Amino acid sequence: MREFVIDGKHIGKNFPCYLIAEAGANHEGDIKKAFQLIDAAKESGVDAIKFQNYTAEKLTTKNAPKYWNDGIKNESQFDVFSKLDTLSADEWKQIFEYAQKKNITCFSTPFDLESVELLDSFDIPAYKIASADITHLELIKKIASKNKPIFISTGMASMEEIHEAVSTIEDQGNEEIIIMHCITSYPTKSEDANLDMIKSLDLEFPDYNIGYSDHTLGTDIASYSVFYGSKCIEKHFTYDKNLSVSRDHRLSLNSDDFKELIKKIKLIEMSRGSGVRDNFSAESSAVEFARRSIVSKYDIPKGTEITENMIDVKRPGTGILPKYFFKIIGSKTLKDIPEDSTIQWNDIDFNP
Repeated sequence: MREFVIDGKHIGKNFPCYLIAEAGANHEGDIKKAFQLIDAAKESGVDAIKFQNYTAEKLTTKNAPKYWNDGIKNESQFDVFSKLDTLSADEWKQIFEYAQKKNITCFSTPFDLESVELLDSFDIPAYKIASADITHLELIKKIASKNKPIFISTGMASMEEIHEAVSTIEDQGNEEIIIMHCITSYPTKSEDANLDMIKSLDLEFPDYNIGYSDHTLGTDIASYSVFYGSKCIEKHFTYDKNLSVSRDHRLSLNSDDFKELIKKIKLIEMSRGSGVRDNFSAESSAVEFARRSIVSKYDIPKGTEITENMIDVKRPGTGILPKYFFKIIGSKTLKDIPEDSTIQWNDIDFNP
């Protein structure tokens, strides 16, 4: 499995789960709100904040229906996205410069070729490919050609489509890929999260890190993904859940929520261990005092031949193991053994 670095932070098997605050378009077309999102993300302790770059007219026809239910009828995708694509190229430049000033990694999801070039002019450290664009191979090719790490979401995609997208990236000589399990449903119900897919992707793409782009509510499902092998988690992010122009505020975590998620992930990573049972240090007292040994039922004088009725099996585990119970019968004692005492190997003349 490949490991690589984004702004000094490692992503890979032997490193903590990489956490992305997906700000998307929660800036609502206002640069001041974008700055507030960056401040809040920095304060929450995430590894990176991510935005989305698109223009409504390049993204959707004017009549394309919404594929999510936000309770607002008679509104097309174009109506929604045209409210959110108003930031100028100069404002985007200021946003990325502000993130750099605040010392937090900042990158974006471009939804068209022009946005890729715009982001490239800012020398962003990574790119994200949205689930909806996993079949847009020309866009994927353009992003891959920038030779930056790529997070690619796999919502709605068949395994064949995922392979085709990954191969398109590889064909550009780019192998810094994080494949993100994702369910394109807003919000995703817990029963639809299908976290086992993380394991399936890991088996299918053993050379690449697998992550999880989560659309469930709260922090539980995202944190559970670490148990399934997720090396990166992306969650929608806002500094104010009461904002409403962007449809994503209702799905988003705020700074306190992300702090809770980080705490859960650290606990999970700490508790996972290695999968190998070769360290008994935490159980050393139990090994010594909860296990059993062969013990004397009563005083056994020196030179006595041990019979079955003389011995029993009791705690602590500081003497001869119980599995030798019948094997030591017939041995002679080399010293006096007091009643109710653990029997040691140097107490008898046992010859295996």
